[in-house]
Amino acid sequence: MRRIGVLIVLLLTLNLGGAAEWIRAGHNTNAPVWGIPGGLIWAIPPGKLRPQGEPRGLIRVGYPVLTNGANGGYDLINFIAVEPIVQGQRGFSELELSQTDRKPGKLFWSGAETSTSPTNQLSPGTLRQLGSGIEELTVTIGIERFENGAAVQLQISQRTDRPDELRLVVQARPDSAPLDYCILTATMGNWIRARQLWLRDQVINSLRQYREHRDTSFAAHSIYSLKQLSRISGGDVLVALASDESNPAAVHPFRHSDSWYYGGQPVTQYWRKPAATVRPDLRAVVNARYTYWQSKQPIPGGVAFENFELNERYYPGQEFSFGITRQTPAQLGIKARP
Repeated sequence: MRRIGVLIVLLLTLNLGGAAEWIRAGHNTNAPVWGIPGGLIWAIPPGKLRPQGEPRGLIRVGYPVLTNGANGGYDLINFIAVEPIVQGQRGFSELELSQTDRKPGKLFWSGAETSTSPTNQLSPGTLRQLGSGIEELTVTIGIERFENGAAVQLQISQRTDRPDELRLVVQARPDSAPLDYCILTATMGNWIRARQLWLRDQVINSLRQYREHRDTSFAAHSIYSLKQLSRISGGDVLVALASDESNPAAVHPFRHSDSWYYGGQPVTQYWRKPAATVRPDLRAVVNARYTYWQSKQPIPGGVAFENFELNERYYPGQEFSFGITRQTPAQLGIKARP
């Protein structure tokens, strides 16, 4: 297949029927984009999931939510930031300046697992058969060293039996400062105006949790311990974030502009932790915003959750799975009710 750099064209030219047709950087696209058509697709800069510019220093995650068929039905849903903590000092992959050009956003790259500096290599990743017709694609992502001395890389995997989910494994490089934590946080809950956080026995509503918050800054973090998190079939921990709107595409936040306009269907975003990897200090953390990022525009309908994560103290090879699905939190196995 001729290499192409525009995701829209790629999705239209791939055969979406039959066996899985993976999107693989350096294999059937010349952009750093990977995924399964019909499931999640993800990218690192400069790979784009929207026509407009997107911040650097983030993993970009898209899902087919558009009903008009544009872009193959895909839209950007969220970003995942990498935020390692060393001796209490937190790094920010989106906000820190790169050492190469002094612009915001640490550089991400794919390629050689041992690489400690940015490369231009487009790695198609490693594709393997798991049995019963299941395939898994794994891509190693290098990240520029943080100001606190953290040096980490991610292994990001996707399976054909879980096309709506990414498994992210964190590994400190040998040249890294010792890590307290390496937090992976989904940064943009306001895009879908997420106001429901689904836990074990309750659904937390942002309008009640942050009813006093009215300024342009982030609200304080809310933290939920392991005993408050839902266990689904098999013992996995799962915490979900969802909108309280039945038709989010009907809402236009800015008059005469598509800024912050989400034109897709309702989706659930979640973090999952496999039962065998659950440790006692695992917790869910969220914060919220009343206005959109870098604006004074109030979010229609009121304050909504923004950053969303599971975190625990760092250990080599720790893993978290992030998913986006049209299923409701109840359909995913969470028994709480709003």
